[in-house]
Amino acid sequence: MLVCVGGLLDGDMMVRAQMWLGNKSIYTGGGLIADVPAQYRLSDSNPTFRANLLVAEGTRSGTAILNQPGGVILQDLPFSIELKKFIVEYYSTGMPKLFASDIIIHDKESGEQIPARVEVNHPASHKGIEIYQSSFDDGGSSVTLKAVPMAAASKPFEIQGTIGGSSSLTNGPEKLTLEYTALRVINVENFASGGSMGSGSGADVRKVDLHQAIDTRLGAANKTVTQKELRNVGPSVSYKLRDAAGQAREFHNYMLPVKVDAASSNPAVYLLGVRENPADVFQYLRIPADAEGGMDSFCACARHWPTRRSARRRFNAIRARRWALNALSLRNSSLHQPRALALFAGTEADPDGAPTGKAKTVAGLQAISDFMEANVPEAERNRAGEVLVRILNGVLFELTQMTREQAGLKPLPQDETTQGFMSQMVLSLSDAHHYPAPMAFELKDFTQVQASVFQVARTPGKTIVYLGCALLILGVFAMLYVRERRVWVWLAPQNKADGTADPAAGSHATMALSTNRKTMDGDKEFEMLKTKLLKVPL
Repeated sequence: MLVCVGGLLDGDMMVRAQMWLGNKSIYTGGGLIADVPAQYRLSDSNPTFRANLLVAEGTRSGTAILNQPGGVILQDLPFSIELKKFIVEYYSTGMPKLFASDIIIHDKESGEQIPARVEVNHPASHKGIEIYQSSFDDGGSSVTLKAVPMAAASKPFEIQGTIGGSSSLTNGPEKLTLEYTALRVINVENFASGGSMGSGSGADVRKVDLHQAIDTRLGAANKTVTQKELRNVGPSVSYKLRDAAGQAREFHNYMLPVKVDAASSNPAVYLLGVRENPADVFQYLRIPADAEGGMDSFCACARHWPTRRSARRRFNAIRARRWALNALSLRNSSLHQPRALALFAGTEADPDGAPTGKAKTVAGLQAISDFMEANVPEAERNRAGEVLVRILNGVLFELTQMTREQAGLKPLPQDETTQGFMSQMVLSLSDAHHYPAPMAFELKDFTQVQASVFQVARTPGKTIVYLGCALLILGVFAMLYVRERRVWVWLAPQNKADGTADPAAGSHATMALSTNRKTMDGDKEFEMLKTKLLKVPL
């Protein structure tokens, strides 16, 4: 009973009573907290509440928010909280192990400033209000993004914004809104392979190590059979691109290049993620990092890829100088080099395999593959494909060298590293045609501003609940260790031989004992009661 009473006092009963009797209502609008009228606020003398308070580093706030169905109610506090510094520490797995906030409590009545530290499970208290560390959030970090063009029509530029804000963009007649949603400074990922290194499918009985097999299943509880290779891949930014119709896609891009397979010669790649719906997983476009560790080579190639006649003539000159022999191998084929490059660039439709009245919009390697299946004899496809890959790599290599020369950079050496870089570049340019935005945004710089989410609560029913819990525990122990005994005595008159009652003969007594636990002491006690109450001789 006491627990129920305390729970009602600490619930939202008092808040609802003030809404019914005090002309308070739920606020459903927006704007600054200071501009919210008094009818949507509860006074600091409210006897019971539990609300959330978000405070960014270097700022202070004295108004908490109570979430209600359909809106919020503001709760004024008798003090304000200033966040000096938010501290978060992580385990090696990337999971947070410590949330702490160094705060200063500013009392509104006395003007006193009280320093305090709030940690998880270690709240601070002032004027009967408990301050708990609930969570953390971004407090309005500023970010600098650089546009990465995915087509020749786009040009790189830089834009600055604040997490939680938005910027307007123009892509020709299309109007876009860039919404900055999140900044994560630490991203710990598992790069371990799915199986044992160097082993194929199945088990080799000659390599079974019994000691290792037993050790992986015994010992500490944090041991796992699957080995983990945890690595911090650095900061990342999340944003949304919203069109004029209100439709938005979500993007998640990493700031630094990631070496996915450290044992291979593949270059480090920038991961640019995108998804259509929040329930979907991110699909990543991989852009190789150039010799300077950036995406400038990819941007230059995407910008100068042949989409006009002048650019196409320049590529034809490059091919004539370096790939004349390879061109002869395709001279008798229906897939010529200019058309192959046009299909790869998406500047030439393929009406042969398209439905009537509709041209294909496929580009990249998929467009070339579709054309070869429709026009190149099956016996020549393997040879044509090998030559075509060399042509694409060679043309792209020459284009990269030209753009680096124009930028005043050293030319790329012709070695295995450059070969891996150019192979990934071909794949990236091919996949860039399927990227659902004209540009991606690379995180160039940021200034992190963290915020703490506090839960402030005034709970007068807490003492009543504690008292009820103490009595409940006492009752449980009483049920366990206090024996319950009941004694029944039935008195009946003595009967004559004919069955009628005989008052002169006295009464007949029947006695019984009941207990919740049968013990030997209970039997002895019953015998003693029979002797004393019924005068039964031993």
